[in-house]
Amino acid sequence: MPVLYVSAECAPFAKVGGLADVVGALPRALAQRGVSSGVVMPFYGGPDGRLAQRAGEIASVHTGVVFFEGEWFPFEVFRSEALPDAGAEVPLYLVHEPEHFGDDGVYFRAADNAWFRHGEVRYLVFQLMVLDWLRSEHTPLDGADLLHLHDHHTGLVPALLTGDSANEGLRDLPTVFTVHSADHHGEIPWRRWTNVGVPVRNWESLDHLGVVNSLKAGVEHADRVTTVSPTYAEELKAGPEPSHGLDYASQMAGDRMSGIVNGVDPAVWDPEADPHLPHPFSAEDLRGKAATKRAVCADLGLDAARPLLAFVGRLTPEKGAEVLAPGLERILDQTEAAVAVLGSGYAEHEAALREVADRAPSDRFSLTLAFDETLAHRLYGAGDLFLMPTKQEPCGLGQLYAMRYGAVPVVHAVGGLRDTVVPVDGEAGTGLRFEAFTPEAFAEAVRLGLALDPATYAAVQQHGMQTDHSWASSAAAYAALYRDLGLAVG
Repeated sequence: MPVLYVSAECAPFAKVGGLADVVGALPRALAQRGVSSGVVMPFYGGPDGRLAQRAGEIASVHTGVVFFEGEWFPFEVFRSEALPDAGAEVPLYLVHEPEHFGDDGVYFRAADNAWFRHGEVRYLVFQLMVLDWLRSEHTPLDGADLLHLHDHHTGLVPALLTGDSANEGLRDLPTVFTVHSADHHGEIPWRRWTNVGVPVRNWESLDHLGVVNSLKAGVEHADRVTTVSPTYAEELKAGPEPSHGLDYASQMAGDRMSGIVNGVDPAVWDPEADPHLPHPFSAEDLRGKAATKRAVCADLGLDAARPLLAFVGRLTPEKGAEVLAPGLERILDQTEAAVAVLGSGYAEHEAALREVADRAPSDRFSLTLAFDETLAHRLYGAGDLFLMPTKQEPCGLGQLYAMRYGAVPVVHAVGGLRDTVVPVDGEAGTGLRFEAFTPEAFAEAVRLGLALDPATYAAVQQHGMQTDHSWASSAAAYAALYRDLGLAVG
């Protein structure tokens, strides 16, 4: 068959956010159901870059050239077998074109961490190269039967399939477009799109506020549209804020749009076998969790006798950074808990947390302004409560990791957080939710979590650890979607 996943990211090769985790895990989960697939992404840095080191042995499978804005851009497609074993073949294809993707950076230049200028145009060129490859005799696995496209970086593919006469032979190729986040739209000036030379029967299907909107194009032109949770799908239709003005496009998608919650990769997130944890543990034997908490608190200078609250995430508005610092100040003033924060982001939010750290006792507050994969795993394993005061959360993976690692999540009831965290009711439930997006509501939810009696806390912790958040059910939902589009899958 296969399904070809087209994406800007794929873990563990190039990861900025949850998009990479999904694209790295979903094809392998589907392979367990007999759905063969492959992944194609840009070859950031080319054969001499950091991604190439992770990709291992590569082989050239196609050379081509695309014409854009008066220039010819030669490119080469390489194949790697480095995706973790899925019990079936899941090849990774890397599109090498040095003019647009010669830098190691994904969305930011590796040299100075600055945004790529006209970054959206880079992904327009990437989409042109992928389609040139698919038209060739060197198409992957004897030709893809379905394209599964991810976020705005690939949103123009359906319009190019139907509008470009060169793609006549691909016109009937079914497309699924997944919106992982509507925070970024991939806006391209019309004059630059015009230089592609592809007519669009309905220009309004691409236009939003006078520019080509790649996210809207994917929603309007794909055969099926998915988001990463049912609630997020409804939020995108309900009003302009979650979609940043594209609610009308989601509304017009109607029954073509659905929500499928992401899963957790058990090969990466398993407290019994996690190499990052100083002590393994399970739902049946939590002694290693207590030992992990003691070890992590010792490393961070925190008092391990206190309840440990953990935050891991980007310090950005959509992740709730504006309520995090004032909420933590209230929590430190009104409870006896210790807090560990790991993340980086906007300068004003980092500064606000530094001020909290300056005022808090050193054995009650730890601040690490960085991305540290090992420390992230250790905080999931050590935490008693896990904090996600997220303003917008399409799906969220942090709450799923936390539950699996026995850290009871405290979340803002939006998007996938509402779908995956069952509020405490007696000894039932898997976490605590708060409705109002305010520091006061956040702090109150934390206080309620800290006030749970030991028996109730233990029951909630066990419910979370024993709930199946693997990719199995999500993969089944995607397989059913593919079947609806005519693919013969198991």
